[in-house]
Amino acid sequence: MLEGEKSFLNFPALLIMTVNLKLCLLSFIGFTASQLNPEFCPDQQFTSVPYKLWSATNSWTGGVLPSAADDVTLSDGVYLLDTNVDVRSITVESTATLVFKDVDLVVRTRYILVNGALYLGSEKCKLQNVIDITLYGDKGDVAIPGFGEKFIGVERGGVLHIHGSDQRSWTKLTHTVPKLKEGQISDIYNDGERKTKYQGIVMYVWDAASGKLEQSTGVFSAGRNTITGSGNQCEADENAQQFEQIINSVADGKIIGFALRKQLFRHRRVNYAMFYEIFETFAFGKVTGVSRIRDMRLHDAWSFVMRKGDTNTSQELFLKDDKKILARTAEVYHYENGIKFSVRSWVHTIRRGACYSRAKSAQANIADPKLSLTNDVTSWQVGDEVVLLSTDYDPKQAEVTTVKHCEDCGPQEIRINLEPKFTHFGEIINGVDMRGEVALLTRNIKIRGAPASNSKTLGGHIKVLRGFKEAQVENVELVNMGQLDTLGKYPFHWHMCGDVTNSYIRGSSIRNSNARCVTVHATNGAVVEDNVCFKAVGHGYFLEEGGEVDTLFSGNLGAGNTRTNRLTKTDGMPSTFWITNPKTVMRNNVAAGSDYAGIWYVFPDEPIGASFGVVKTMQKEEAKRTPIKEFSNNVVHSNRVAGLFFDRRLRNNTGFGSGTKYNPLSNPLDENSAPRTAVFSKLTAYKNERFNGWFDASNIHITKSSFSDSLVSLAMRRSADGPECLVTNSVFMGESVNLGEPSVIRGKGMVKTYPRAVPLRMANQPRQGFVFYDRAVSVEDSWFGNYASTDDYSAGAIGFQRNNKHRTAHGVFTKNLLWGFNDASQGNRVFDGNATDLGFTSWDGDDVAVFKDLDGSATGTAGSCVVKPIPFHMTDQCVEIDNWKMAICPHSFAQVQVNFQGKRTDQIIVTRDDDIDDPVVADKMSKAPFLAIVGGTYSYLVKSNAQKAPDWWNFEFLGVSLSNTVPFAVCIPRQSAVRPAMRSLNSGKWERGVAVSTYEEFRLSKSFRDYFVDQEVGVIFFRATHIREQTEMDRDNCLDNKCPFLGFRNTGGDRTDTDCTDRFYAKYKRDDILPARKKRATVTTNLPDRFPATSTTPPANWGAGSTTSVIPDHTRI
Repeated sequence: MLEGEKSFLNFPALLIMTVNLKLCLLSFIGFTASQLNPEFCPDQQFTSVPYKLWSATNSWTGGVLPSAADDVTLSDGVYLLDTNVDVRSITVESTATLVFKDVDLVVRTRYILVNGALYLGSEKCKLQNVIDITLYGDKGDVAIPGFGEKFIGVERGGVLHIHGSDQRSWTKLTHTVPKLKEGQISDIYNDGERKTKYQGIVMYVWDAASGKLEQSTGVFSAGRNTITGSGNQCEADENAQQFEQIINSVADGKIIGFALRKQLFRHRRVNYAMFYEIFETFAFGKVTGVSRIRDMRLHDAWSFVMRKGDTNTSQELFLKDDKKILARTAEVYHYENGIKFSVRSWVHTIRRGACYSRAKSAQANIADPKLSLTNDVTSWQVGDEVVLLSTDYDPKQAEVTTVKHCEDCGPQEIRINLEPKFTHFGEIINGVDMRGEVALLTRNIKIRGAPASNSKTLGGHIKVLRGFKEAQVENVELVNMGQLDTLGKYPFHWHMCGDVTNSYIRGSSIRNSNARCVTVHATNGAVVEDNVCFKAVGHGYFLEEGGEVDTLFSGNLGAGNTRTNRLTKTDGMPSTFWITNPKTVMRNNVAAGSDYAGIWYVFPDEPIGASFGVVKTMQKEEAKRTPIKEFSNNVVHSNRVAGLFFDRRLRNNTGFGSGTKYNPLSNPLDENSAPRTAVFSKLTAYKNERFNGWFDASNIHITKSSFSDSLVSLAMRRSADGPECLVTNSVFMGESVNLGEPSVIRGKGMVKTYPRAVPLRMANQPRQGFVFYDRAVSVEDSWFGNYASTDDYSAGAIGFQRNNKHRTAHGVFTKNLLWGFNDASQGNRVFDGNATDLGFTSWDGDDVAVFKDLDGSATGTAGSCVVKPIPFHMTDQCVEIDNWKMAICPHSFAQVQVNFQGKRTDQIIVTRDDDIDDPVVADKMSKAPFLAIVGGTYSYLVKSNAQKAPDWWNFEFLGVSLSNTVPFAVCIPRQSAVRPAMRSLNSGKWERGVAVSTYEEFRLSKSFRDYFVDQEVGVIFFRATHIREQTEMDRDNCLDNKCPFLGFRNTGGDRTDTDCTDRFYAKYKRDDILPARKKRATVTTNLPDRFPATSTTPPANWGAGSTTSVIPDHTRI
C-alpha cells in the first residue's frame, strides 16, 4: 500500500506497509507482545510464537525484501529480525512486536518508532552477539511529531527492551599506572612537523635493536602540486618509482612503517597500478592484488608495519569511511627485542585539518601495561575499548585504549594497548581513595548516530513518552547520540512520563554525546545505574525541571562534560550530575572531570519549564525545605571548578537566582515544623580546582568524608537562617603524594614550573582545608594533614573565606581535631592572612573572623577563640601565633552588626575603652561588623564618620547570652532626642526602651531594654544581652535562633555634632592597656613547633575510605 493511502485491505491476514513496498505477511490474529513468555528468550519461542522472519521473501507482499528506499511499517504479529537491514525507517504498530535474533546484525535506518513492542533480548535472556544499529540522516530529512529525526522512540503503550551481554561497566586501579618518561618512548607526529600540510603516505624507520627512530618522511604525496593535481600518468609512474627507490634504500632488518595522512588519491583518471604493484611486492613478496591500499579514498585510514626483508611480519590495517563514525584510527603494532613499534593513521571526517600520522616505539613491558583492578573484569574482551580517567586536576588526561590478550592476567587484571602519557594514580592515602577509574566503553549492542552532512552535532537519540508500558535499556553502547541543534534530543530521555515502575537504563556506555547523556524529565521513579557517560556536551546525568522525584542514580560514572551555550543557560557551567530535586538517591557514583562541577544540587522554587503549573510533585518552596533523600559513597574529582556544589536557585528561564535558602524540615510543607538534618555521607573529593565541596545550606551534616588537593577542600555559607551545619569523622589533606603532572604557568614574559600539579588559573593562591564563611558550623572528630606553605603559596588546615567584604560566620566551633603534622615546621593548623599576604585582604569580613576551640584540640586551651591579632581584639592574655597570622585568646567574642542612616560608603569607628588609639573602622555596605569581648569587662564606643549625624541606628548581636553581655555606647548630638526600641526575645515584638537616670544605674542593670543618655557628653549607652545562658548544646549564632536586636531614632541637636570621643573618654576612660596588647612584627620563617602532631594517620573509621564500586542490586528505591 502506498504511503498516504486511506483505504485498507479487507482482510486481516495482510501486513500493511508504507511507501511503494509491496508486501503481505500472514497475520496471526490477536497475537501480541504480551504473549511472549518473559521466562524465555524473545527470539527462541518457536513452539509458541508464530514468528514472521524478516529474511523470508514469503513474508513480504510480492516476495520482495524491504530495501534502503522503503519506510517499513509492521502491523499485527511478531517479527523476527534475523538478517542485516538497511531501510529508511521502521514503525512498529501497536499490534506488532519486533524481535531481534541473537546473531550478529547490522541495522541502518533513519528511525525506529515503537507503538507496539521492540525486543533486543530480555532481562532473563541478554543478547550475546554483536548488534550494530545506525541512525542516519541529515538535518531536516524527516520530522516525526514528538521525536524529530534519527531516533528510537517509544509512544504511549509502547514496549522497549534492549538487553546486551553483562559486562562490568567500570572499576578502579589498585596500583598506580606510571606515565612513560623521557627516554622510555619515541613519539613523533606526521613527518616530523606536527603542523605540516603534507598529504599522503609517511614512512617511519626504526633501528630494531634500540627502538630509535631513524627516518620520518613523506614518501608518496597527494598534494595539489603533484600527481593528484595534474592527473598526469607519467608523473604518477615517476612518483611510484621514487617511492620504490626510497623503500629499497632501507636496510633489511630495520622496522619500517607507513601511515596515511588525510588522503592519497584525489583524481581517479590516473592509473596507479605501478604504485600498487611496487608496494605489494615490497610488503608481501609478490603482487597480490588484495592490499587494502588499492581501496583508499578520502577520509579512509590506513597503516602498515613490518621488519624490512621479512614479509611474514607484514601487518596492514584499513578503516573505510563507513559514514557511521566521525573519526577512524588505524594503528598496527610490531614487537621485537622487547620493543613495541606502532604506526597510526588518524582521520576525521569533518575536522580534516586535524588528521595526522604517528609513530611510536617503547619498551613493551611499559607500553602495554598490566592493570590491577578492584573487580573481576573477565567479562572484558580482547579489543574492547576502555578509558583510564584522569586522577589529576586536568580531566583531559583521560586516555582511551583497547584490551590486549594477556596470558598471565588473573580475574582482576587486564593488559592494555597504551603508552601512558599521564600517570594514573592507584592508591588510598590516609582514607582518601584516589584510585583512578577504568571504564569499559564497548558493548555488544551498539546504537550510534551517523554523521550528518549538514550538521556536526546531529546525532541519534532514544526517547520515551508518557504512557509507555515498559522501557528497559541495559548493557548498550550509545555513540554520537544527542542533538545539540534541538532541545529534547538526548542519548536516553524519559520525557514527561509521570510515575514509572521498573524502567531503567543501566550498565550502558554513552560516549561522544552531542547533548548530555541521560535526561529525566517530569518522570518519577526512573532508575539510572551502573552507566558510563564519557565526553558529553553540557550536563551529563540531568534532572530537567525540578519536579522529578524518586530518581535513583547508583553506580554511575561520568567524565568529560564540556561547556555549551546552545542548550540551556546552565549548560555553560556543566556538571556531570545535575540534581534539581532533593528527593533523589545519589549512591556510589563518580564524577571524574567536568568543565565546571562534578555534582551540582540546585533547586527551583517550584518545577520550571514545561512542568511549571503542570507537575504537582513539588509545591512552591517545598524543595528548599526537603531533606536530601540519600547521598552516600559518591566521588568527585578532576573538575575544573567544584567537586560537589550545593548553591544557587534555578529560575524558570533556566538562569540562576542567588542563594539556595535551603533549610530542611520534618514536614517541608509546614515551614513551622521541626528541623530535620540532611546528611551527606562518604563523599570523596580530590583534585577539584577551586572547591572540593561548597555548600550554601543550613542544617546539613557531612560525615565520614575525605578531601584532598584543592584550593579549598570544604566551605559553607548561608543564604537563610536555620540550624548549624556539622562536619564529623572526616579527613582533610592539603597536598597528597598524588603529584600529578608538573604544572607550567606562562604569562607576562615569564615561565614558572611547579614540581607538582597545581590549579592552573590560581596556582599561587592559598590552599585551605575547611573554610568558615558566614554559616554557623561545627567541625568535629576530623583529621588534617599536609597543610604546609611553600615559597609559592600559603596553606592552612583551617581558614576563613578570603577577600570577604561582608559578614563572616559567628558561632563556629571545633572539637576533637587530630593533626598529622607538627605546627609550624610541617604545616599550619590555621592560616588566615591579611592584605600583606598574597591572596588575602583586610576587608571587614576578614577582620571579624573567629572560631571557638571547645576542647583545646586546635589551640591547646579549651574554650579559647582564634581571632585576628589586631590590637582591638587583643588582651594581655592573648597569644599571637605568627605562622597562623592569628591569635589565641581565652575570651569569648560577640559579633556586632551595625546599620545606620547614610551613604553606602559611610563608616563607623569603634574604640574599646582601654585603648582609644587603636580603633576599628567598618563599612556600612558590609553591615559594619566588629568583634567585642563579652562578659562586660570591656565597653565600646561607636560613632559615624559622616558629616551629619544619622537619624537612625540598628544593632544586631551574635554570640551573646545572659551573662556574656556587651556594654556599648553610641555618639549622638548633644541635647538631641532619642527613641530606642528593642525586639523582644520572648514575643519577637518591638518594645520601647526604658531610660534610667544615671550611668551607675545603667551599669548595675541587667535588662536589655534599659538605656542611659548622657546629654552633656552626647552619648547613649546600651547593653547587649540575652534572656538565657548558653549551654554546651548551643552552637548557633543566636540562642534559640533569636539574636538581640535594637535600634533608635535620633532627632534634634546640632546634626554636625557627630564625634563625642574626647568628651566620652574624658569622663569614662579606663586605665591604659598593657604593652603586650600591641601588635608586634610577624616573622614566619624557622618558627619553633608550638603544637606537635597528634596522629600521623586518621583513625580507621574517619573519612570515606575505600570507594570500590559495587554491582548494583537492581532494586527499586
